[in-house]
This record gives sequence, structure tokens and C-alpha cells, in this order.
Amino acid sequence: MQLRIAYLCGTMGWGGLEMNQLKNAIWMMNRGHVVQIYGRKNSPIAIAATEKNLPFIELKKHKNHYDFIRAWELFRLLKLNRIEHLVIRGTFDQSIAASIAFMSKRKIKVHFFMEMDFGSSKKQFFRTWRYSFFTSWNCPLAYLKNQVLENTNYNPSKINVIPSGLDFGTLSAIDKISARKKLDLPQNTFLFGITGRIDRKKGQLLALEAMLKGDFNHFHLCIVGDQTANEFGTYVEELINFTRKNNLEDRVHFLPFQSNVAHVFSAFDWTILPSDSETFGMVTIESMACGTPVLGSNAGGTTELILPKKNGLLFETKNSNDLANKIDFILSNKLKLDPEKIRASVQKFDHNTVCEMVEKLLLS
Repeated sequence: MQLRIAYLCGTMGWGGLEMNQLKNAIWMMNRGHVVQIYGRKNSPIAIAATEKNLPFIELKKHKNHYDFIRAWELFRLLKLNRIEHLVIRGTFDQSIAASIAFMSKRKIKVHFFMEMDFGSSKKQFFRTWRYSFFTSWNCPLAYLKNQVLENTNYNPSKINVIPSGLDFGTLSAIDKISARKKLDLPQNTFLFGITGRIDRKKGQLLALEAMLKGDFNHFHLCIVGDQTANEFGTYVEELINFTRKNNLEDRVHFLPFQSNVAHVFSAFDWTILPSDSETFGMVTIESMACGTPVLGSNAGGTTELILPKKNGLLFETKNSNDLANKIDFILSNKLKLDPEKIRASVQKFDHNTVCEMVEKLLLS
């Protein structure tokens, strides 16, 4: 049965939330459903949707709360386009989406796909009232579902676990020698790697500090990524200055963002995820999909994704000593995990499986 789905994205950002919204829209369109994206003019998702030949409908900026004029304008567009389901991911869009459900007398079903964990209780009356207009609340991992149960008054029967998906077909892992040659990385060394946005909360400095504390100093570290947009210098310079001050320049390799992440993960022996916390670490899934184990911070969704000694290891969050100890453990035991078993551990995140779950939800 063909579904008519609108994906609303009222932000001007371009992070995991917006990317997941776009990816799911593409996948559902490719599965034969009528899909439209609604968002701000000249926003990153508008540009990306146009490049991917997705129908994009331009909206004016709406307020966080009670913007009934913009809600009415959006409702008329959705009704005109015979939309049945409205998908949102950002909390910024919750108020206007709830208004759409109210104005349509719930004929337009609103589905919230949670991307960020809770920092506090959300049981206030106005939030409870708003959430009551959502047809479903969908969490990428079980620990987030527990957060919703504990911190909201939302109907438990409408809370689901539907992960963010990954198109495994886009990740063509290559042999380690070829990958390192493409990235100009040293061949004959044990290489740990970090990939993602260069940001203090992502913990790159923690990994550099761990390099000075372990008993093994013959491994190298590769840091891949660009700094957070609109931030200038400070953290990147701090990382570079740290390597120089501690004579790590020969062992630490900085690379800019790489579009072919499979080549990056193929070059690593282990991926390190030293973030303060990741709601749902897409880097973790991508690394494992390439058969590369992950040494991750024991916080957030990472604890649910990593199966110790099967597809990775956990270390104590924000603790460079424990990170150094786990690196020493890997090196001293020559810990090599089976790449095929690592890949198998993340097959449930395949985008086809995820899309089937979304279809079942919407059809129900």
C-alpha cells in the first residue's frame, strides 16, 4: 500500500538529525511511497533534497511554541497535498506538528522519531498535552524508550523502538593496505582512529591524553573530520598544539572530512569513540558495518551498541587513564575480533529492515 508522507525539518542545521530525516525520506520514496520534505528556504536539507530530486516545499520560519499562523499555513499545504503522515525528528518541530494533528482532527498522523536523549523531566502539563497529539513516539534504542517512560506521561503503548538505519550498500570496505595508501597513512603500525566532527564533546583530546599514559607507545592515532561549523580555531589548535608539545607529531595523523567513510574505517585497526555521550552513534554502526571494532565511551547509546569482546570494548567515560588501559589491553593481548561477526552484529540496522518497521508502524 502506498503511503503519503511529509518530513518536516524546521532547522537550518546539518547534523545527524537532519541527515537521518533526509535519508529516511529517500529510502521511503525508493520503496514507492509519495514523499515530500517541508523546510526552510536555502537550508542544508533543502539543498540536499533538491540534489536528490526529492520534492521540497518551502516554509517560513516558525516559533518553538504556539505558532498557530504557521501551523495553519502548513496544515493547508499538507491537506492540499493529501498527506496522511507527518514525520518529525526535532523537538523544535513538536509544537507545530501537534497543532497540525489538532487542526486535522488527527486525520494527519504525527510520528516523532527521537534523536536526542532527555536532560530533565518532561511531565509538565503543556508537554503532556502536546505529546498527546502524537500518533507514535519512536526511539532508536531501548534505553531511550526507558527515558520516555520515566520522564513523560506519554501513552506507553505508542512508544516503539525503531533504530536509525544505514544503507550498507554504500559501505564498500577495502583491504587495509589499499585504504591506508589512499589516505596516505603508515602501513606497518597498529592504527586507532577517530572520525567525526572536531568538537570538544567528541573527546579527541581525551584520546591524545591517553597516548601519554599507556605502557604501549608504538601505536598511531588518526583523527578524521572538520571542526564544528562557525567555530574558529580554538579546539583544533589545541589538539595540534598538544601533539607538538608532547612530541606526538610522528604518531598522530590529522585528516579532513572524508566522503568515503568505508575507506576510513578499513584503514583503522580499531575505531575509538571517546565522546562524552552519543544518543545513537552512527559512527559506531558504520565502523562495525566495515568489520572494524569500536572502543567506545561507556555512556548513552554506545553501551547498547557495543558487545564487549564481540564487536568492541567499553572504557570509563571521560577517563583517559581507563582509555589508556583498554588500549594496552588490546595491544598486549593482540585482541583481534572477527570482522564477519562484527558486521553481523549490526545487520538489524540495515535500512531495508528499518523501512519495513516504519511501514508497519504507519500502516497500523
